[in-house]
Amino acid sequence: MKSTDAALFVTWNIERRGPNTRQARTMIERMGMLSPDVMCLTEAFEGSTVDLGGFEISSRGVIWSDEGPLERKVVLWSRMPWTDIDLTGNQQLQTGGFTAATTTMGIGQVRVVGLCVPHHMASPVGIAPCRPWSQQIEYLKGLKSIISTRAQSMPMVVLGDFNQFVPRIWGSKLASSVLSNALDGLSICTAGEIPVVNEPAIDHMALSSELQALSVHGIAKHDTDGRKLSDHFGVAVELGLVDTNKSRP
Repeated sequence: MKSTDAALFVTWNIERRGPNTRQARTMIERMGMLSPDVMCLTEAFEGSTVDLGGFEISSRGVIWSDEGPLERKVVLWSRMPWTDIDLTGNQQLQTGGFTAATTTMGIGQVRVVGLCVPHHMASPVGIAPCRPWSQQIEYLKGLKSIISTRAQSMPMVVLGDFNQFVPRIWGSKLASSVLSNALDGLSICTAGEIPVVNEPAIDHMALSSELQALSVHGIAKHDTDGRKLSDHFGVAVELGLVDTNKSRP
């Protein structure tokens, strides 16, 4: 059960499942049963969270393949209203999906940045295929600009589909280095194997120094009949404020 002085954040890649599909309904139900404060859905649909009430915002992001009109790279949901909404970020972030906004919960105001980082072979529709990892590296350079200029007075959570294992298991060493550089000053609380599912994730949460992870666990990607819901499992993190008094003599 969630502590009264904590906040629960959940992220899951819905794998382009429409809101009325068995898979999406099951995933949303599982997330809703956790009573989250914030959810970040990637490769989802506008309106995916309608049954939860609350407040949803989303951005379409770049199109990598044929999409329906309501498909969104990032859908952010909060129990409380969003303010200071940014659906663009900067030009470099247009290679993927990006949504940022501020919301309020028991631990106070938090800046939430939802990401759908380009996969290693991503290329926008209608242009010649891009070099592997090039779109991701461009995106992460844009992300660095957003994070390095953040308001230091407000805690920040960056979450979503990072399309990288942390620490790196395979793939581009350069992209791994650029990700680390982009998140300078934040800590990835979802590195390594995720409890419950006992697998490493490519869906992550990175926290500013004001925040700490009180617990981290995965949400199974199969239903009770063993049928796959998504090619990603969900990730849930309970967050609390860092007690600065503990460091004082």
